[in-house]
Amino acid sequence: MKKNIHLGKLLSAIFLIQTGIVFFALYTGIDNWITNKFIGTYIISIILYIIYIVTMTIINIRKLERRDLKKRVFMFVKSFILFSLLNYICNYFKISNSGLLNAISIAFGGAFGIAFWDVVFLKKKEKYSLDYVYKKDNIR
Repeated sequence: MKKNIHLGKLLSAIFLIQTGIVFFALYTGIDNWITNKFIGTYIISIILYIIYIVTMTIINIRKLERRDLKKRVFMFVKSFILFSLLNYICNYFKISNSGLLNAISIAFGGAFGIAFWDVVFLKKKEKYSLDYVYKKDNIR
């Protein structure tokens, strides 16, 4: 049996390991040239990881059925409005004081992640359907 390692899952695992190492190095206060070089490569890997996710999402969105795309876009809009309202309420009660660009980018990223995150990691066309993903028989 041949095992396929999906590139997205591999990159996510590497990214999580790098994040753990960077947090450990910053928490313990390790400050030497190796740590500085590693943090530099970590920042580059963040940029490349974001480019990979956006590219794969755009490529895989084209494979979605029209009905599923409409559901996901509706979920995206609903989540975006919810996160924007939540940020507005937090700013009203002075829980956080963020700027407009910061608030919109957080709401956009959260809504995009909720609506389209699984599109990056699925491979087969029939698995892009929300009906396929959420049927009781297919959840393991």
